[in-house]
Amino acid sequence: MGAKHPRKTVATAEPSPRSQTVLIVDDENNVRDLMSRWLESGGYSVITASNAEEALRRLETSKPAVALCDIRMPGHDGIWLAQRIRQRYPETAVIMATGVQDVAPAVQTLRQGAIDYLTKPFGRDRLQEAVTRGLEWHRSAWDARRWRESLEQEMEIRRARLNDAITALHVDNDESLDAMVSMLMLADREAYAHGYRVAALCASVARMFGMPDEALGAIEHGALLHDVGKLVVPEAILRKPAPLTVEELFLIRRHPAIGSDLVGQVPYLESALPIVRHAHERMDGLGYPDGIHAGDVCVGARIVCVADAYDTMTRPRLFRDAMTPAEALLELERCSGSQFDPLVVEAFRRVIAAL
Repeated sequence: MGAKHPRKTVATAEPSPRSQTVLIVDDENNVRDLMSRWLESGGYSVITASNAEEALRRLETSKPAVALCDIRMPGHDGIWLAQRIRQRYPETAVIMATGVQDVAPAVQTLRQGAIDYLTKPFGRDRLQEAVTRGLEWHRSAWDARRWRESLEQEMEIRRARLNDAITALHVDNDESLDAMVSMLMLADREAYAHGYRVAALCASVARMFGMPDEALGAIEHGALLHDVGKLVVPEAILRKPAPLTVEELFLIRRHPAIGSDLVGQVPYLESALPIVRHAHERMDGLGYPDGIHAGDVCVGARIVCVADAYDTMTRPRLFRDAMTPAEALLELERCSGSQFDPLVVEAFRRVIAAL
Protein backbone atom coordinates (compact mmCIF):
# COMPACT_ATOMS: atom_id res chain seq x y z
CA MET A 1 0.00 0.00 0.00
CA GLY A 2 1.19 3.55 -0.68
CA ALA A 3 2.84 5.61 1.97
CA LYS A 4 0.43 7.32 4.33
CA HIS A 5 0.97 10.66 5.92
CA PRO A 6 0.94 10.44 9.74
CA ARG A 7 -2.29 11.63 11.24
CA LYS A 8 -2.03 14.43 13.74
CA THR A 9 -3.49 13.41 17.09
CA VAL A 10 -4.53 15.36 20.13
CA ALA A 11 -5.37 14.20 23.63
CA THR A 12 -9.13 14.43 23.36
CA ALA A 13 -11.54 13.80 26.18
CA GLU A 14 -14.20 11.15 25.64
CA PRO A 15 -17.25 12.72 27.27
CA SER A 16 -20.76 11.49 26.83
CA PRO A 17 -22.98 13.87 24.89
CA ARG A 18 -25.08 13.96 28.07
CA SER A 19 -22.13 14.88 30.31
CA GLN A 20 -23.02 17.52 32.90
CA THR A 21 -19.54 17.96 34.40
CA VAL A 22 -18.09 21.44 34.89
CA LEU A 23 -14.51 22.26 35.84
CA ILE A 24 -14.16 25.49 37.85
CA VAL A 25 -10.68 27.05 37.94
CA ASP A 26 -10.28 30.00 40.32
CA ASP A 27 -7.65 30.84 42.94
CA GLU A 28 -10.25 32.29 45.37
CA ASN A 29 -11.69 29.58 47.61
CA ASN A 30 -14.93 31.41 48.36
CA VAL A 31 -15.61 32.04 44.65
CA ARG A 32 -15.00 28.38 43.77
CA ASP A 33 -17.22 27.22 46.62
CA LEU A 34 -20.07 29.56 45.70
CA MET A 35 -20.05 28.60 42.01
CA SER A 36 -19.84 24.92 42.96
CA ARG A 37 -22.93 25.19 45.20
CA TRP A 38 -24.87 27.04 42.55
CA LEU A 39 -24.07 24.49 39.85
CA GLU A 40 -24.48 21.40 42.05
CA SER A 41 -27.92 22.63 43.11
CA GLY A 42 -28.76 22.75 39.42
CA GLY A 43 -27.83 19.10 38.91
CA TYR A 44 -24.28 19.52 37.58
CA SER A 45 -21.22 17.53 38.63
CA VAL A 46 -18.43 19.91 39.60
CA ILE A 47 -14.67 19.50 39.89
CA THR A 48 -12.44 22.36 40.97
CA ALA A 49 -8.86 23.57 40.71
CA SER A 50 -7.09 26.56 42.26
CA ASN A 51 -4.61 27.20 39.43
CA ALA A 52 -3.85 26.34 35.80
CA GLU A 53 -1.40 23.52 36.55
CA GLU A 54 -3.85 21.77 38.88
CA ALA A 55 -6.58 22.19 36.27
CA LEU A 56 -4.51 20.42 33.61
CA ARG A 57 -3.86 17.55 36.03
CA ARG A 58 -7.61 17.28 36.63
CA LEU A 59 -8.27 17.25 32.90
CA GLU A 60 -5.95 14.26 32.45
CA THR A 61 -8.26 12.08 34.55
CA SER A 62 -11.64 13.85 34.29
CA LYS A 63 -13.80 14.57 31.30
CA PRO A 64 -15.61 17.88 31.84
CA ALA A 65 -18.05 19.18 29.28
CA VAL A 66 -17.32 22.78 30.34
CA ALA A 67 -14.27 24.50 31.84
CA LEU A 68 -14.82 27.85 33.57
CA CYS A 69 -11.46 29.64 33.90
CA ASP A 70 -10.68 32.77 35.87
CA ILE A 71 -8.29 35.05 33.98
CA ARG A 72 -6.21 36.35 36.92
CA MET A 73 -4.48 33.54 38.83
CA PRO A 74 -1.01 33.06 40.32
CA GLY A 75 1.41 31.42 37.90
CA HIS A 76 -0.08 30.77 34.49
CA ASP A 77 -3.21 32.82 33.90
CA GLY A 78 -6.58 31.73 32.56
CA ILE A 79 -5.79 32.76 28.99
CA TRP A 80 -2.77 30.44 28.99
CA LEU A 81 -4.95 27.65 30.39
CA ALA A 82 -7.76 28.27 27.90
CA GLN A 83 -5.32 27.93 25.00
CA ARG A 84 -4.08 24.57 26.28
CA ILE A 85 -7.60 23.28 26.86
CA ARG A 86 -8.61 24.20 23.30
CA GLN A 87 -5.49 22.47 21.93
CA ARG A 88 -5.63 19.28 24.01
CA TYR A 89 -9.35 18.90 24.74
CA PRO A 90 -11.12 20.51 21.79
CA GLU A 91 -14.58 19.25 22.82
CA THR A 92 -14.48 20.93 26.23
CA ALA A 93 -16.29 24.27 26.07
CA VAL A 94 -14.25 27.11 27.61
CA ILE A 95 -15.87 30.00 29.50
CA MET A 96 -13.76 32.84 30.90
CA ALA A 97 -14.43 34.65 34.19
CA THR A 98 -12.97 38.11 34.66
CA GLY A 99 -13.06 41.34 36.58
CA VAL A 100 -14.13 44.54 34.83
CA GLN A 101 -10.49 45.52 34.24
CA ASP A 102 -9.86 42.34 32.21
CA VAL A 103 -12.87 42.39 29.89
CA ALA A 104 -10.77 43.16 26.81
CA PRO A 105 -8.53 40.06 27.23
CA ALA A 106 -11.63 37.96 27.91
CA VAL A 107 -13.27 39.16 24.70
CA GLN A 108 -10.04 38.34 22.84
CA THR A 109 -10.32 34.72 24.00
CA LEU A 110 -13.64 34.48 22.14
CA ARG A 111 -11.65 34.78 18.91
CA GLN A 112 -9.42 31.95 20.13
CA GLY A 113 -12.22 29.50 20.81
CA ALA A 114 -13.77 30.45 24.16
CA ILE A 115 -17.54 30.51 23.86
CA ASP A 116 -18.51 33.05 26.54
CA TYR A 117 -17.17 35.19 29.37
CA LEU A 118 -18.54 36.23 32.76
CA THR A 119 -17.79 39.60 34.34
CA LYS A 120 -17.43 39.48 38.14
CA PRO A 121 -19.51 39.81 40.16
CA PHE A 122 -22.12 37.69 38.36
CA GLY A 123 -25.20 35.97 39.66
CA ARG A 124 -26.54 32.43 39.61
CA ASP A 125 -28.72 33.05 36.53
CA ARG A 126 -25.86 34.44 34.45
CA LEU A 127 -23.66 31.49 35.44
CA GLN A 128 -26.44 29.05 34.53
CA GLU A 129 -26.92 30.77 31.16
CA ALA A 130 -23.21 30.51 30.30
CA VAL A 131 -22.90 26.88 31.39
CA THR A 132 -26.04 25.91 29.44
CA ARG A 133 -24.55 27.48 26.36
CA GLY A 134 -21.30 25.62 27.03
CA LEU A 135 -23.10 22.29 27.29
CA GLU A 136 -24.87 22.87 23.99
CA TRP A 137 -21.54 23.69 22.33
CA HIS A 138 -19.89 20.62 23.85
CA ARG A 139 -22.64 18.29 22.60
CA SER A 140 -22.37 19.76 19.12
CA ALA A 141 -18.57 19.31 19.14
CA TRP A 142 -18.95 15.72 20.37
CA ASP A 143 -21.44 14.90 17.62
CA ALA A 144 -19.19 16.53 15.00
CA ARG A 145 -16.21 14.42 16.08
CA ARG A 146 -18.23 11.20 15.97
CA TRP A 147 -19.42 12.11 12.46
CA ARG A 148 -15.87 12.93 11.35
CA GLU A 149 -14.54 9.66 12.76
CA SER A 150 -17.20 7.64 10.93
CA LEU A 151 -16.29 9.43 7.67
CA GLU A 152 -12.57 8.83 8.25
CA GLN A 153 -13.21 5.13 8.84
CA GLU A 154 -15.19 4.91 5.61
CA MET A 155 -12.41 6.72 3.76
CA GLU A 156 -9.80 4.27 5.03
CA ILE A 157 -11.90 1.32 3.88
CA ARG A 158 -12.46 2.84 0.44
CA ARG A 159 -8.80 3.78 0.15
CA ALA A 160 -7.65 0.23 0.93
CA ARG A 161 -10.04 -1.23 -1.65
CA LEU A 162 -8.96 1.27 -4.28
CA ASN A 163 -5.30 0.63 -3.57
CA ASP A 164 -5.84 -3.12 -3.94
CA ALA A 165 -7.64 -2.60 -7.24
CA ILE A 166 -4.85 -0.41 -8.64
CA THR A 167 -1.99 -2.66 -7.54
CA ALA A 168 -3.73 -5.67 -9.08
CA LEU A 169 -3.58 -4.06 -12.52
CA HIS A 170 -0.66 -3.91 -14.94
CA VAL A 171 -0.55 -0.42 -16.47
CA ASP A 172 2.28 0.30 -18.88
CA ASN A 173 0.62 2.22 -21.73
CA ASP A 174 -2.27 4.60 -22.36
CA GLU A 175 -4.63 1.82 -23.41
CA SER A 176 -4.24 -0.04 -20.12
CA LEU A 177 -4.40 3.31 -18.28
CA ASP A 178 -7.79 4.00 -19.86
CA ALA A 179 -8.95 0.52 -18.81
CA MET A 180 -7.89 1.29 -15.22
CA VAL A 181 -9.61 4.68 -15.15
CA SER A 182 -12.75 3.26 -16.73
CA MET A 183 -12.89 0.51 -14.10
CA LEU A 184 -12.25 2.85 -11.16
CA MET A 185 -14.88 5.36 -12.30
CA LEU A 186 -17.46 2.84 -13.46
CA ALA A 187 -19.99 4.20 -10.97
CA ASP A 188 -19.36 7.85 -11.89
CA ARG A 189 -19.24 8.29 -15.65
CA GLU A 190 -19.34 12.08 -15.35
CA ALA A 191 -16.07 11.98 -13.39
CA TYR A 192 -14.59 9.83 -16.16
CA ALA A 193 -15.73 12.28 -18.85
CA HIS A 194 -14.56 15.26 -16.77
CA GLY A 195 -11.05 13.80 -16.56
CA TYR A 196 -10.79 13.40 -20.31
CA ARG A 197 -12.18 16.88 -21.02
CA VAL A 198 -9.66 18.43 -18.64
CA ALA A 199 -6.85 16.36 -20.15
CA ALA A 200 -7.72 17.57 -23.68
CA LEU A 201 -7.80 21.22 -22.58
CA CYS A 202 -4.49 20.83 -20.75
CA ALA A 203 -2.83 19.28 -23.79
CA SER A 204 -3.86 22.27 -25.91
CA VAL A 205 -2.49 24.75 -23.39
CA ALA A 206 0.76 22.78 -23.03
CA ARG A 207 1.22 22.82 -26.81
CA MET A 208 0.69 26.57 -26.83
CA PHE A 209 3.52 26.82 -24.29
CA GLY A 210 5.67 24.72 -26.62
CA MET A 211 6.21 21.98 -24.06
CA PRO A 212 7.99 18.78 -25.22
CA ASP A 213 6.09 15.53 -25.82
CA GLU A 214 7.41 13.97 -22.59
CA ALA A 215 6.00 16.81 -20.50
CA LEU A 216 2.79 16.74 -22.53
CA GLY A 217 2.22 13.09 -21.63
CA ALA A 218 2.75 13.75 -17.93
CA ILE A 219 0.27 16.65 -18.01
CA GLU A 220 -2.38 14.57 -19.79
CA HIS A 221 -1.96 11.73 -17.31
CA GLY A 222 -2.04 14.11 -14.33
CA ALA A 223 -5.14 15.85 -15.69
CA LEU A 224 -6.90 12.55 -16.26
CA LEU A 225 -6.20 11.43 -12.68
CA HIS A 226 -6.29 14.77 -10.82
CA ASP A 227 -9.46 13.81 -8.93
CA VAL A 228 -8.81 10.09 -8.43
CA GLY A 229 -8.42 10.72 -4.69
CA LYS A 230 -12.07 11.78 -4.56
CA LEU A 231 -13.01 8.14 -5.10
CA VAL A 232 -12.21 7.52 -1.42
CA VAL A 233 -14.37 10.45 -0.21
CA PRO A 234 -17.78 9.27 1.07
CA GLU A 235 -20.85 10.14 -0.97
CA ALA A 236 -22.27 11.85 2.12
CA ILE A 237 -19.67 14.59 1.54
CA LEU A 238 -19.49 14.64 -2.26
CA ARG A 239 -23.28 14.73 -2.72
CA LYS A 240 -24.20 16.74 0.35
CA PRO A 241 -27.06 19.14 -0.57
CA ALA A 242 -25.76 21.83 1.81
CA PRO A 243 -22.51 23.65 2.57
CA LEU A 244 -19.76 21.42 3.97
CA THR A 245 -18.72 21.72 7.61
CA VAL A 246 -15.15 22.54 8.60
CA GLU A 247 -14.55 18.85 9.37
CA GLU A 248 -15.94 17.76 5.98
CA LEU A 249 -13.84 20.35 4.13
CA PHE A 250 -10.75 19.06 5.92
CA LEU A 251 -11.48 15.53 4.73
CA ILE A 252 -12.19 16.44 1.12
CA ARG A 253 -9.03 18.56 0.95
CA ARG A 254 -7.01 15.44 1.66
CA HIS A 255 -8.00 13.95 -1.70
CA PRO A 256 -5.05 15.28 -3.80
CA ALA A 257 -2.51 13.75 -1.39
CA ILE A 258 -4.45 10.49 -1.29
CA GLY A 259 -4.70 10.50 -5.08
CA SER A 260 -0.97 11.01 -5.55
CA ASP A 261 -0.26 8.15 -3.14
CA LEU A 262 -2.59 5.87 -5.09
CA VAL A 263 -1.16 6.89 -8.47
CA GLY A 264 2.31 6.30 -7.02
CA GLN A 265 1.58 2.57 -7.08
CA VAL A 266 1.86 2.67 -10.90
CA PRO A 267 5.45 3.24 -12.17
CA TYR A 268 4.12 4.24 -15.61
CA LEU A 269 2.49 7.30 -13.98
CA GLU A 270 5.43 8.50 -11.89
CA SER A 271 5.81 11.76 -13.81
CA ALA A 272 2.15 12.62 -13.12
CA LEU A 273 2.47 12.47 -9.30
CA PRO A 274 3.31 16.15 -8.66
CA ILE A 275 0.46 17.22 -10.94
CA VAL A 276 -2.09 15.05 -9.13
CA ARG A 277 -0.88 16.31 -5.74
CA HIS A 278 -0.63 20.02 -6.57
CA ALA A 279 -3.48 20.66 -9.02
CA HIS A 280 -5.50 22.34 -6.24
CA GLU A 281 -2.79 24.70 -4.96
CA ARG A 282 -3.31 28.44 -5.46
CA MET A 283 -1.11 31.39 -6.35
CA ASP A 284 -1.92 33.01 -2.99
CA GLY A 285 -0.95 29.89 -1.03
CA LEU A 286 -4.51 29.20 0.14
CA GLY A 287 -4.94 25.96 -1.78
CA TYR A 288 -4.58 22.37 -0.62
CA PRO A 289 -3.31 19.84 0.39
CA ASP A 290 -0.02 21.58 1.22
CA GLY A 291 -1.00 25.27 1.13
CA ILE A 292 2.05 26.23 -0.91
CA HIS A 293 2.38 29.03 -3.45
CA ALA A 294 1.31 27.68 -6.85
CA GLY A 295 4.28 29.47 -8.39
CA ASP A 296 6.42 26.88 -6.61
CA VAL A 297 4.65 23.87 -8.16
CA CYS A 298 5.13 22.46 -11.66
CA VAL A 299 3.52 24.26 -14.57
CA GLY A 300 1.51 21.12 -15.37
CA ALA A 301 -0.32 21.41 -12.03
CA ARG A 302 -1.04 25.10 -12.71
CA ILE A 303 -2.48 24.22 -16.13
CA VAL A 304 -4.69 21.49 -14.66
CA CYS A 305 -5.91 23.92 -11.98
CA VAL A 306 -7.25 26.31 -14.63
CA ALA A 307 -8.68 23.64 -16.95
CA ASP A 308 -10.38 21.85 -14.06
CA ALA A 309 -12.01 25.07 -12.84
CA TYR A 310 -13.21 25.98 -16.34
CA ASP A 311 -14.74 22.56 -17.03
CA THR A 312 -16.40 22.52 -13.60
CA MET A 313 -17.89 25.98 -14.07
CA THR A 314 -19.30 25.17 -17.51
CA ARG A 315 -21.17 22.10 -16.22
CA PRO A 316 -24.33 22.20 -14.08
CA ARG A 317 -23.78 21.64 -10.36
CA LEU A 318 -26.05 20.77 -7.46
CA PHE A 319 -26.44 24.40 -6.37
CA ARG A 320 -26.20 26.26 -9.69
CA ASP A 321 -26.67 26.13 -13.44
CA ALA A 322 -23.75 25.85 -15.82
CA MET A 323 -21.91 29.04 -16.74
CA THR A 324 -21.43 29.98 -20.36
CA PRO A 325 -17.84 29.75 -21.67
CA ALA A 326 -17.64 33.56 -21.69
CA GLU A 327 -18.78 33.76 -18.05
CA ALA A 328 -16.30 31.08 -17.01
CA LEU A 329 -13.43 32.90 -18.74
CA LEU A 330 -14.35 36.12 -16.95
CA GLU A 331 -14.23 34.24 -13.64
CA LEU A 332 -10.81 32.82 -14.48
CA GLU A 333 -9.56 36.31 -15.29
CA ARG A 334 -11.08 37.70 -12.08
CA CYS A 335 -9.15 35.13 -10.04
CA SER A 336 -5.97 35.43 -12.12
CA GLY A 337 -3.02 36.12 -9.84
CA SER A 338 -4.81 35.03 -6.65
CA GLN A 339 -6.05 31.55 -7.48
CA PHE A 340 -4.69 30.97 -11.00
CA ASP A 341 -1.38 31.57 -12.78
CA PRO A 342 -1.92 34.65 -15.03
CA LEU A 343 0.23 33.22 -17.84
CA VAL A 344 -1.79 30.01 -17.85
CA VAL A 345 -5.09 31.93 -17.82
CA GLU A 346 -3.99 33.98 -20.83
CA ALA A 347 -2.90 30.87 -22.74
CA PHE A 348 -6.12 29.12 -21.79
CA ARG A 349 -8.18 32.08 -23.05
CA ARG A 350 -6.45 31.81 -26.43
CA VAL A 351 -7.11 28.06 -26.55
CA ILE A 352 -10.83 28.54 -25.89
CA ALA A 353 -11.02 31.32 -28.50
CA ALA A 354 -9.55 28.95 -31.08
CA LEU A 355 -12.08 26.16 -30.43
